[in-house]
Amino acid sequence: MITVSLFAKEEMTKVLEGTVSYISSQNIYVKFKNTEGIETGDTLFIKDKNNYLPAIKVDYRSSTSCAGVSITSKKIELNTLLYAFVPGEISYTEPEAEITETAVIVPAVVPAVTSAEIDTKTSLEPVPTLSGRVSIQSYSNFTNQSTSFDYQRWRYTFQLNANRIGGSGFSYSQYLSFAYRANDWNYISSNLEDAFRVYNLGINYAFNDVTSLWLGRHLNSKISNVGPIDGLQFETSFSGWSVGAAVGSRPTLNNMGWDFNLFEYGAYVYRADAIAKGDMFNTLGYFTQTNDFKTDRRFIYYQHSNSAIENTRIFFSTEIDLYKVVNSQSQSEFSLTSLYTSINIRPSSLFSIFISYDARKNVIYYETFKSFSDSVYENETRQGFRTRLTFKPVKNLYLGVDYGYRFRRSDPKPANNYGGYLTYSQIPGIEASATASFNRINSSYVNGDIWSFNLSRPIVYGVDLWLGYRFTTYQFREGIPDMNQQSASVGLSTYLLKPVLLHFTYEGNFESTQSSGRFLANLTYRF
Repeated sequence: MITVSLFAKEEMTKVLEGTVSYISSQNIYVKFKNTEGIETGDTLFIKDKNNYLPAIKVDYRSSTSCAGVSITSKKIELNTLLYAFVPGEISYTEPEAEITETAVIVPAVVPAVTSAEIDTKTSLEPVPTLSGRVSIQSYSNFTNQSTSFDYQRWRYTFQLNANRIGGSGFSYSQYLSFAYRANDWNYISSNLEDAFRVYNLGINYAFNDVTSLWLGRHLNSKISNVGPIDGLQFETSFSGWSVGAAVGSRPTLNNMGWDFNLFEYGAYVYRADAIAKGDMFNTLGYFTQTNDFKTDRRFIYYQHSNSAIENTRIFFSTEIDLYKVVNSQSQSEFSLTSLYTSINIRPSSLFSIFISYDARKNVIYYETFKSFSDSVYENETRQGFRTRLTFKPVKNLYLGVDYGYRFRRSDPKPANNYGGYLTYSQIPGIEASATASFNRINSSYVNGDIWSFNLSRPIVYGVDLWLGYRFTTYQFREGIPDMNQQSASVGLSTYLLKPVLLHFTYEGNFESTQSSGRFLANLTYRF
């Protein structure tokens, strides 16, 4: 459904043009007539012949300007034209233009400046910015089985980013969530902490453009594998290097609460370079995590990314544990506990190949809307070797095939999975996008097939509709009933009330003796 939605929105997009107005040691500032539709985290593009290439990741936004770090090896100078793609009326100046690279959201090397230079340029800094999002979601589940499976779940979220408050060096960021089942309200009303989640809550002070300090709960993108840290995080940059340190504690595992007995500390060094016609980024970190202030884990984290080969992006990350306890005795070790690597090759806009190897541990979700069949597919396909080929033989037609292989010591036999999809965007006559796909799983736990078909189209300006059908068959190991399930879904979203988004989705699952349904309503206000 995500794929179909993206294709549908591709035809409901307008282009905003801006120019580079100022370049500091860390950020590039872009001036627009207005920035309506641009959000923090979006990507700005530069134009290279008939291609739009990712250039800047937006970290800050005001009503007429954006600022962020470069994510391209190409040189960006004052008055360089940049483009933002936002929802709206069709206004492509060149309909044949294709985005031919995948954005990699990482900082780039920008020459360092002295404190004196920063002082002389302070008047050029953009005005303080404030952005955020408030959302209310209602999730209802119903079935023809036991009424204990029927429930309604409410979820409220509040995200806020206030940058350079009052023109000072202070910034504030938060992401809060409050979720509960309606029939549990009597209990929750007296135990609010059981429904409350804090994913981000921190204050930042920028001493200058290259040195800053975070206080509170903050997820550092350079050491994201460590997770959010409750405490202090310091970072400074010089001549392409960034060094940082963190001290604090980890959130509790069951409810993301504060637990200062889970004390941790560490440091990292980050380097960005230009190499050949591309770029290279390296991060090396060392962290010690404790439980009740006794060492629980000590490990090294390393991440590497480069585009030295034209049209190719290589990524690698790993964790190496240095500590373990055997028979109540502490020992030093050198054990590879996590590994992920990938290669993404795009020789042209007509063809791409993606190859990866994943030996990371399974993901545990604090919140998820995944169904049982979705979770089975993810658990059986994420780890191991995987390759994906994507083709665009003609305009608006996309073909993809993928194959995965996994063999762990705990598996009685190797697991194989393969599949493919076909998408046609803007079907003549109905102006819709359609996707048909097939996936097969063969493992020691389950064998199964998944067939699906999705259709999406804009009804009127600002209102999108999509329909979906899926047929799933799973044959589990002995003792677990097989599953033959048909699923139908329909969704409707509208931007007519900007900046308010309304979104409705229904999914019905039907088996031989039981049926169930899920209904999601979402109201989001952006500012």
